[in-house]
Amino acid sequence: MSPRTLMSRLDMVRVAALVAVVFAVVVAVTWQFVEPAPPRKVVIATGSASGMYHAVAQQYAEHFAAAGIELVVRETAGSLENYALLGDPDSGVDVAIVQGGTAPVDKERRRGLVSLASLYLEPVWVFYRGEPGLGRIDQLAGKRIAVGAEGSGVRPLALELLKAGGALGEKSGTTLVDMGGDKAVAALREGSVDAALFVVGPTAHFLTELLATPGVRLMSFEQAHSYARRFRYLSPVTLHPGSLDLAHNLPERDVRMVAPAAVLVARKNVHPAVVALLAEAAVQIHRGGDLLSEPGTFPNDTLTELPVNEQSRYYLTHGPDFLRRVLPFWLAALINRFVVLLVPLFVVLVPLLRLTPPVYRWSIRSRIYRWYARLRVIDERLRGVPDPEQVRKDLQLLEQLDHEIGGVKVPLSYMDEFYDLRLHVDYIRNRLEERLSAQGTPLAPVEVKHG
Repeated sequence: MSPRTLMSRLDMVRVAALVAVVFAVVVAVTWQFVEPAPPRKVVIATGSASGMYHAVAQQYAEHFAAAGIELVVRETAGSLENYALLGDPDSGVDVAIVQGGTAPVDKERRRGLVSLASLYLEPVWVFYRGEPGLGRIDQLAGKRIAVGAEGSGVRPLALELLKAGGALGEKSGTTLVDMGGDKAVAALREGSVDAALFVVGPTAHFLTELLATPGVRLMSFEQAHSYARRFRYLSPVTLHPGSLDLAHNLPERDVRMVAPAAVLVARKNVHPAVVALLAEAAVQIHRGGDLLSEPGTFPNDTLTELPVNEQSRYYLTHGPDFLRRVLPFWLAALINRFVVLLVPLFVVLVPLLRLTPPVYRWSIRSRIYRWYARLRVIDERLRGVPDPEQVRKDLQLLEQLDHEIGGVKVPLSYMDEFYDLRLHVDYIRNRLEERLSAQGTPLAPVEVKHG
């Protein structure tokens, strides 16, 4: 390979190197905004191992496993503990299923949390011992009432309803018993408590047991709509005769109740891919409806006390995006991660590629200008009276310049300037030779130095 060809290729290498440097800078800057990979393990807080939240979370875990992510289901005391775990950065809990109406009152504790979806309704079941006909909360005043265990979501809701309904106060004589779940069921059947409040779905195993227990009644809320108006996280629902047991017609009549929703909540910084998987699992598991809701009612973005995550809201409204519909989870997540990188790179790379030829042509033109600068120096010396030795040196420089010019490949758009330059080189050469002849100095062969 000749030195002249090497020089031409060197120009192209320099231009390519410039493009590569700019490209690398763009990649380095944009990389700062690329989301990290989805976590390999996610922890969800639920409730007791025998509860509905725990069973639902186990179904979610199966959906996560199919996507290659482990969803660890953590048993807890209930919604209040779940919120405490979400607020503790060292707990390891990322997501939780909680009962509506139990969100922290403190704005600081709420600030780092978002709602992903309302999953299904959980009625407030008020069972009591005595004659039928109770329809208002104030009729429970003076009784021993099981209001749920400490840390559960039942207790704060029960206290709120009892207070609003007039069953609490200094003169009410009401005795609150911190007991819930199976213990409260046993206490009610034995008669050690007069009433008990539960917040569970209609599939809970103990509901039919209590309805079939002699002397135990299920209260129908006369003021269900009024409670729902006052507490916006509640919905009025009606349980029709035979809903729980058609063979034994349980319940025997319409029962009006109020119901908060089971809500999926998470930390604000939960990974978008985890949000998408949770929304997918919620839709698949809860969209079929149940005794209290029509198919397609849940999951939704209403009946929540916290701001709804926008990605989850979009999924619940429009379904999965195009990539998730046609690609496996891991590949869709990978592409979504790098979209923020690919778009800027595409925007920068295309102009860079389009600029490469002009930049290369500019490098050629700048070289032509440098050659003209050297030619002008020789021309300016000719305007004086250079000695013969200087003229010979200038002739040698011209031959070197002509040799260098002849070995460079020039874009066709600059051939006119290229040939003009060679004509001007010949012009200056003729002048130099004429000057030597005029000085009576014989012309000697000019040695051209390569390199």
